[in-house]
Amino acid sequence: MANKTLQGEKMKFQVDKNAFKGPFRCHGTTILKDKEISVDGNTFSYKVWQCPKCKKEFLDTKQAKRMEMIWNIQKLLEDKAIALKRAINHDGKMYFLRFPKEITKTWKNPKEAEIKIIDEKRFIVEVE
Repeated sequence: MANKTLQGEKMKFQVDKNAFKGPFRCHGTTILKDKEISVDGNTFSYKVWQCPKCKKEFLDTKQAKRMEMIWNIQKLLEDKAIALKRAINHDGKMYFLRFPKEITKTWKNPKEAEIKIIDEKRFIVEVE
């Protein structure tokens, strides 16, 4: 349930859990279309919900997350991602690093992290 204040009045409304799933309504019902985007010579595919009449395109939650990932990959390839330098610590058996509080302040007791290895010196960490 979300609370929203509008011109001094309080309103309560509930957003359906399927509100951002296709198909969507425009000039009728949208249809699912395959699309591609090229980033630095690499082609990525995704899907959009397209209105057959006006050709307006809509992304559902799943495809919006995919597009966000593609844009993040683009930032990495163009070397435009935010980079932080951190000291690497060694306890005699393992290497580890600490995340700055500016990154971790929104974490809600993460239980694990998934490490995606790009090569021996580069990787992506996803906290779950």
